[in-house]
Amino acid sequence: MKDIFKVHNIDARKLEDVIKKPIVDVTITSPPYFDLKDYGYKKQIGFGQNYDEYLDDLKAVFSQVFRVTKNTGTLWVIIDAFRKNGEVVPLPFDFANKIKDVGWKLQEIIVWGKDRTVPWTHKGQMRNLFEYILMFSKTDDYKFYVDEIRDTETLKKWWVKYPERYNPKGKTPDAIWNFDIPQQGAWGKSYVRHFCPLPEEMIEQMLKLTTKERDVVLDCFSGSGAVLSKADNMKRKYIGFELNKSYIKMFDSYLKKTGLIKRKEYEIEKKNTTTQSKFEKLIIDLRALKFARILYKKAIENNINGIERIYVEKSNRKPKKSNQIIVINYYLLVNNNIDKKEIIKICSNKPLSNFGIEAKFNFVKKDKLFYNLLNRNRVYTYTSAVTHKYSKLFKKKDELNNSDLIFSKIKVDLNEKDYE
Repeated sequence: MKDIFKVHNIDARKLEDVIKKPIVDVTITSPPYFDLKDYGYKKQIGFGQNYDEYLDDLKAVFSQVFRVTKNTGTLWVIIDAFRKNGEVVPLPFDFANKIKDVGWKLQEIIVWGKDRTVPWTHKGQMRNLFEYILMFSKTDDYKFYVDEIRDTETLKKWWVKYPERYNPKGKTPDAIWNFDIPQQGAWGKSYVRHFCPLPEEMIEQMLKLTTKERDVVLDCFSGSGAVLSKADNMKRKYIGFELNKSYIKMFDSYLKKTGLIKRKEYEIEKKNTTTQSKFEKLIIDLRALKFARILYKKAIENNINGIERIYVEKSNRKPKKSNQIIVINYYLLVNNNIDKKEIIKICSNKPLSNFGIEAKFNFVKKDKLFYNLLNRNRVYTYTSAVTHKYSKLFKKKDELNNSDLIFSKIKVDLNEKDYE
C-alpha cells in the first residue's frame, strides 16, 4: 500500500488500476483545458477532441474518482468557461451536469478571483479575472470543517459591544476567494514552469476545510504538483497522476529539497494559531457579562425591582439545547421576593434568547452569602453601562459604590477605539 502514495506516470482514465479501494478523503484538481493547450500526448484529454468527447472523458475520470472516494469525501474542481466560435461555452456547468449522472452532488460554487492573469484584449471581451471552483460531495454526510477557516481579523468593530451578533469562532468565509496566481519562480528557481499554477494559500484553505492530518489527498491531473506538495507539507498522504515525466521529476526533487522545511513551518504555524480560540473565548466572556447587564435592564423595564448585584460564573456543564453554546450560573443578590419564572420569561425573549446562553439562576437574599462568593475568587466588577471593560478588582465590600453591579472571575479589558 505504501507505494501508492506518490505521483504515478499513468493516464487518469486508468486511475482504478492504481487505487483499488475507497481511500480518498478529498480530490483537488484542475482538468486539462479543452482544445487550448497541447500537452504532447496521443489520445490526451482536451486538445484535439470535440466538446462531447472531452466531457465524456472527464466523466470517465471522475466516475473512477467517485468510486475510490470515501462516503465522507469531497471533490474540488477548478474549472473555467471559455470562448469558442464567437460565444461563451459554460464548461463549469456542463461539467457539473455531466458528473451528476455519476453520483456527485454539487454543494458549493466558489468564485476564485485571480488577480494575475494573462492580458486579454480581444474585441467584445472583458478581462478574465476569475475562475470557478466547484465543490462536490459523494454523500450528504461529507466532511466540511468550516470553523478551521473562519475569519476573526476582519470583523466589524461592533463585536466589542454586540458580541451576541457574531459567531464565537469568527466570520463565516465568503464564496468569493481572492488568491493571486503565483508568479513564475514563486516556488523557487529550480521548480517547473507550469501553465497555470494554483496558489498555495488557496490549496491550504481547501485542505483545512476537508481533511485532517494523515487523510488522503488525490490530484488526478497533478501538473506541477502544487496540490500534492501542500498536502505533504500539511502531513496529509497524497496520490497523483501525471503524464509529463519531467513534471514528476521536478516535483520529487522539489519535495526532497523543501519538504522538511515546509513541514517545520506548518508545525510552527499550528502552534501559533491561537487567534481563533482566543477570540472564541473572548466573545463568550463578553456575552456572559452583557447577558447580566441586559437582564438587569429588562427586569427594571418589566417592573421587576430588587436586583442589587449579579455574580457571573461560567459552568463546565454542556448546554442541553443545540442552539446554546455555554452554561452560565447567575447569582442574583435580591432584596425582595422575585419570581424566578418572571426572570426566566425575560430570558426566553429577545434579545437575551439570541445570546446562546443556558442561564442558571440562584437567588441570594443575604449580603453575607453573596459576598462570600466573591471573597473565594479574584473578582472584577462591571457597571450597568459597560461590560467590555472592567471597573476595578474587587477587594472588599466597603469599597463598592452603586455603579458596581456585575461581578465575575471573567476579566475583560477592551477599548472600543482599538478595534475601529
